[in-house]
Amino acid sequence: MNDQYHSILGLPGSGKTTYLAALWHVLDAGEVQTKLILDKLVGDNEYLNKIVEAWRRCEEVPRTSMQDEKQIVIHTHVPASGTKVVLRFPDLSGESFKQQFAARTCTPDYVQGFSDFGGILLFVNANRPSDGMTLADIQPVLAESNEQGETPPERDWTPDVVPEQVRLVDLVQFLLRPPFERRLRRLVVIVSAWDVVMEPKPSPEEWLKRELPLLYQFLLNNPESFDMRVYGVSAQGGDVTGEQRAALLQQTPSHRIECAGPEADAHDITAPLLWLTGDHEVGG
Repeated sequence: MNDQYHSILGLPGSGKTTYLAALWHVLDAGEVQTKLILDKLVGDNEYLNKIVEAWRRCEEVPRTSMQDEKQIVIHTHVPASGTKVVLRFPDLSGESFKQQFAARTCTPDYVQGFSDFGGILLFVNANRPSDGMTLADIQPVLAESNEQGETPPERDWTPDVVPEQVRLVDLVQFLLRPPFERRLRRLVVIVSAWDVVMEPKPSPEEWLKRELPLLYQFLLNNPESFDMRVYGVSAQGGDVTGEQRAALLQQTPSHRIECAGPEADAHDITAPLLWLTGDHEVGG
């Protein structure tokens, strides 16, 4: 099988950097059995060590700003087949994706990153505010304004007023138009902060269908472009800003991680990557 190059998408605060920190620790520490084996790292080792150390201390992993974006490339392989899997973390800053949505442009490097054979990790955060009012919510307000002859106040447009689902669909939809090559891609939706989802927990796919139905329907109804799976991941294992932190610090770092989804082991967050690679039948 050809070498594979997997790329990442996600808005600000979606959990990309925390996932990277946990992934690097799991691959490097050898505390749990993983479906991918580390070969080498290419990129800013100092930056990676910084976020991993924060993760190990159960501190909030600092978000990446556009000024601090790093090019991280992790080379791994699937033990059973020998397939080489290259994990690329370009444009880690969610602000870059936000700017892409607003300006309708992207860099040549970004386009090149999706030209090679491989899949996509799309991050959404379970610990997030609601997208806002629905049409059903706003209709009484509009009706009352019309009765009183009032005009709703105007406000300047910003990307932040656009619902999260719309922005996510737009990011994915970019890949269906030139200069991107339109082809069938495997896509994993990573629902980060999975620990906040209340019991009894739905499956990650059921959560996506319920909480982000527009995104779910878009991916489901474009089968010629996207083969989708959904995983729930808690890269920290709990709230590191509250009372849980002391208990989390007592655990083996890799054992704090939760991964839920098809063919996923409890603490192995390489499972979604293995499915992207297409070696899940032979990899574990």
